[in-house]
Formats: sequence, structure tokens, C-alpha cells
Amino acid sequence: MPTFLLCIKVELDNVENLSIPATAHWCLDVKEGAGSEEKKGVYVTSLEEHELTGSKGTANLVMKFAKGSKKEASVNVMEVKGVTRPYTAEDDGKFVPIIAFECRGLEPIGFHPEGGWNVVSGGGSKFQDVDLKELEWTDYCDKSSASVGVFGFESKFQLHRG
Repeated sequence: MPTFLLCIKVELDNVENLSIPATAHWCLDVKEGAGSEEKKGVYVTSLEEHELTGSKGTANLVMKFAKGSKKEASVNVMEVKGVTRPYTAEDDGKFVPIIAFECRGLEPIGFHPEGGWNVVSGGGSKFQDVDLKELEWTDYCDKSSASVGVFGFESKFQLHRG
């Protein structure tokens, strides 16, 4: 089963660490693996488990592209040890893999960040449930008396060859 890494690139201002729990709700655009049909705004979370038809396995998301189709596509959210990790100040301006999606019958082609992000400022202040829908975020760190921000959010998927 192919595994796709979600890689993000941002510019950090007075931010040491940007992360999101693997249990977040991930909003993806997906494309049918053997076709051209696309679905936008599909949500998947590791907190849900669905049975796969005709199999003993489960997946975090099970869907069909065509109405009445017997062909199922599935996704599992996972962390890859030594590969996926939080985004840090040293990564500024580079793509970093933060989570992985094991896919069968589909391919992720787009990511829409939402809430649930955690930010640790250069001064050590923690900001939780940060919303990145607008692809940027700003606040103020009382500990360092400085503004903090995440700007220029970009994402891409990369096939993981583990």
C-alpha cells in the first residue's frame, strides 16, 4: 500500500515549534487511484475506524468514488518513526514531513489546514488549537514581549519509500 507524506513549509516568526497531533481531523482532496475522479474536502482522523468490506482489516476512512461502486478506497493516518515530526525554527522555509497517509485506491492531492495546531514561541509560551485556515496566524508572547506568527503555509504530498 502506498504511503504519502504530508510535507509542510512555513515561515516562523519568534516560533520554536509548530505541531499538530496525529489525532487531528485532516481535510484532504483525493483522487481516485485508477481513475480521474476527485473529491474535495474529505475528512480523515485516526480516532475513527471502519471495517473494510471483504477483509478483516480496518481503516480510518473508507469511501467510494462512484455511487453504487463496489470498489472501496481507504486511508490510514500514521506517524512514521524517524520521518514525520513537528516543524521547528531550524526548518524555516523547508518542506518537512509531519504525518503520513497509507492509501489504497486513492491518492491525496491537496491539504486544507484547519484548527488543532500547537505553537511554542521563542519565549516558551504555548498556544493551543491554533487555526491555520487562513494559511497564517499571529499572536503575542507575553514572556518574550514579542509578536509570534506562522506565515506562507504551503503543503505537498510526497510518496514515502520506506
